[in-house]
Amino acid sequence: MAPLVSKYWRNAVDDNHLFLLYIAPTKALVNDLEKRLYTPLATLNMRVGVRHGDRDDLKNKQTPHVLVTTPESLDVMLFRQDSSLRSLRAIVIDEVHLLYNTQRGLQLSILLQRLQKLISHDLQYALLSATVGDLSYVRDFLMGPDAHAELLTFPAARTIDAQIRHIESTDQFLLLIQKITMGRPTKLLIFANSRRICEKLAGILQRDDFLRDNVFTHYSSLSLEARLDIEHKFATMRTAICIATSTLELGIDIGNIDAILLWGAPFGVDSFLQRIGRGNRRSSKTNVVCLIPDDNTISIPLEALRFATMLDLSSKGELPIHEPFELFGAIGQQCLNIIASANGQFTRIAELCDLFKHKPYLNRDIVESILAELASNGFLQRHGYKNSYGADEKLHQLVEKNMIHGNFGISSQTSKLFHGAKTLGEIPSINLLKIRPGVVLQFSGKSWRVKKVSRDGIYLEKYIGNAEVIELLYAKTGILSDPYIVDRIWTFIHTDDIVQGKFTKMLFKKVEVVVSAIRKICSWKQVPFIRTKEGIIYYTFGGYVINRAISLFTEKLEYKADDISLLVTSQIDFSSFPENSTNFDKIFYKLFEPNEFQSIYQKQLPLELQKREYLQLFLKNPAIKNILSRLHNAETVDCTSIRCITNGLTQSCRFSIRE
Repeated sequence: MAPLVSKYWRNAVDDNHLFLLYIAPTKALVNDLEKRLYTPLATLNMRVGVRHGDRDDLKNKQTPHVLVTTPESLDVMLFRQDSSLRSLRAIVIDEVHLLYNTQRGLQLSILLQRLQKLISHDLQYALLSATVGDLSYVRDFLMGPDAHAELLTFPAARTIDAQIRHIESTDQFLLLIQKITMGRPTKLLIFANSRRICEKLAGILQRDDFLRDNVFTHYSSLSLEARLDIEHKFATMRTAICIATSTLELGIDIGNIDAILLWGAPFGVDSFLQRIGRGNRRSSKTNVVCLIPDDNTISIPLEALRFATMLDLSSKGELPIHEPFELFGAIGQQCLNIIASANGQFTRIAELCDLFKHKPYLNRDIVESILAELASNGFLQRHGYKNSYGADEKLHQLVEKNMIHGNFGISSQTSKLFHGAKTLGEIPSINLLKIRPGVVLQFSGKSWRVKKVSRDGIYLEKYIGNAEVIELLYAKTGILSDPYIVDRIWTFIHTDDIVQGKFTKMLFKKVEVVVSAIRKICSWKQVPFIRTKEGIIYYTFGGYVINRAISLFTEKLEYKADDISLLVTSQIDFSSFPENSTNFDKIFYKLFEPNEFQSIYQKQLPLELQKREYLQLFLKNPAIKNILSRLHNAETVDCTSIRCITNGLTQSCRFSIRE
């Protein structure tokens, strides 16, 4: 920000115009950035403003010089043809790794093309992230492969003081937190992989009278007012514990954190780095405690190895690399948005295609197929003789319901929670099936009793007591791990880096037994398997998508797959499937799995484009190519009789196995 402000601020102040747009992926980060930028910009007689769903400073009498916003709000500004955008000189895009290879990222990519067409001069861009594997790929995805860009990387080594612990009971978790916080002011940030787990852990800590008022939860379902209140209290209190999902992975300033605790390993090493990077930011050392819950659905030794692998990769600065995806859902959304912003008037196909020319894979035939599908579904209508499309009834409905600006998944449909006149947040609407007056639920780290359920939302009152709390339903988190991580666990098992320092003594013994047995009976180039009553379980360490692809390609139609293993009813000849993911084309149509994470615009795509989008996970991941090569050339080793291996690995399966 400093050099950009230095370059442009004098003209901006003299002419009193907006010159810099700062785009961040979440409202929480937008709000935090505004607070941090306000004072230094005010000393230069400059105004900083915010534009997101809860606030619009462009409606103030004085236009901000710097505006902090989200991709969706930029969409709104372009939709309403906001004249203040014409004076822009520079754009900063923060935490760009969260937009890379996503529908929101594709949406922003096209928005930037639309913005440039409004402006007579070139814009300067700065794209920022602490966790990107290949900067040129980010440039290709957001700006196009022909865009000129300076790719700047800066090493930032930090000492990681980490311990991996097995938590065998809720009492043990409470005792650990009590021990850490005893006798001194302490700030703890605990990351969990779901909102449900956040509330569960908060409920455990609230059993302690001292901790009760110092425990907070933070996730995307909370209202803006609730989030800001939690962030302020956590930043200012001497002792506080915040249990969060990925919402606090980003650079929000919540003060100095004494230790980061991770309840379960995150999806990938980039998320792991973001989480541990929140601790001890004012020193060069990060204190991390990796917690493994006592859960029947995971293998304790394997989860310990997952954490150890992430710590190893983090210390080496190694990140997964994914090639730019070919995505289409946001293309339909942007076409509808452009037509709606012109009051539904017919818009030439060539004019729409011109906005996508920085994406080589988006030729006119593909764009026309998307437009034709939108027309057949009632969103658009084609002109009788001109090559143009205009609005139809369903597009007007999208505008009326304010659903025209985002590319979020269908599962994001929510119902609001109220306490008196205060909005606490929102939860997935599917919970209305189980919520009725009188039931008690946990939200925002507190217990609430339902007073009333109406079309407007769910009205709550505070509750103190021992009533049974219903468990709220949230969207599933999807695939358990990045295949890159799963593959590296297998590599990690076969190295000499398994040292006791990372683990508690008891956990180290469990890990050492399993690792030693695996090393003794099979090498990195082999695949262990066991025979059960249900069939044969191969421990491929290949990832969920690869395990599905192998079973479908080898015609094992009765199968169960997870990240680590594949259960089939008969033996697999691993040399019978290809080493290259592109050669699995005969089963591509079977790999496709429509899911709740698709946006309404992805659902409107021609089926072939929906399948092509899904296959990007399989085709554009170099780790998958490496895994397929390893498995294709692997020998299989029967480990059925070796109990320490079967007991150490079988719990990793999503499916239940009982000998």
